[in-house]
Order: sequence, then C-alpha cells, then structure tokens
Amino acid sequence: MIKQFLKDKAYGFYATMITFVLSILTAIVYGVGFGSTVYMSWAAFALLFVGIVVAVIFIAIKQMHIATELLLVANLLSFLLFVYNIYFFVSSVLTGIQFSGFPPQFFAVVIFYGLTLVASVACVFMPMAKKEQ
Repeated sequence: MIKQFLKDKAYGFYATMITFVLSILTAIVYGVGFGSTVYMSWAAFALLFVGIVVAVIFIAIKQMHIATELLLVANLLSFLLFVYNIYFFVSSVLTGIQFSGFPPQFFAVVIFYGLTLVASVACVFMPMAKKEQ
C-alpha cells in the first residue's frame, strides 16, 4: 500500500516531507528555547503544527499543490508571530539596554525558522508527482 502511494511521487513530495520534519524541529526548538519566557508566542508554536496537519490532509485527498502552499503560509505566519513577540528583546539587546547579548537558543530558533522557510518556498516550485508519459 505504501509502495503504491509512493510510486508516482516526484522529488518535490520528498522535499515536502523534509519540510514537515523541519517544521516539527522548529516548533520543538522554539518551545524548549522560549517556552518559559514572555517572548514565547504559543500561536506561532501552534501554527507550525496546524500547517503540518492541514498539509497532510490535503496530501491525503491528493491536492498536493495546495498542501505546499498552505505549509508555506503557516510557516511564514508563525515566523511573523515569532518576530512580533521577540522584537522588544532584540531591540533591547541591540541598543545596549540588556548587556547579556543574544542567547544560543535565539540563534537556534532563527536558523531553524530560516531553514523551514527556505524549504517551504522551494517546495512550492517543485513538482509533487511524476508526469505521465
């Protein structure tokens, strides 16, 4: 059954699966890094998982081209909510109000969000199924 499902999938499908994993890892890193701080956006955290669930539903009903676009939108909105909640911290560090600097978890979350967004954008332009010849 799984072999039958995967037989007509192109490289875009597998890239989308990697993007799913990146989204989950981003949510985990974000939750662990900022979960106990005031800079945590639980809506951003939830949007990463909602994007995955909705994309999986669209893949299951064979609307794969919509799935990648929805995943991109969910990841982008999640990133924007992250930026909205972290901007005060970033501005206080950059202006010298807070001298401790950026913690390692900040860089980890930013890197994971960057990878997730780049992968999401790439998936939108990749074919999800092999063309019939």
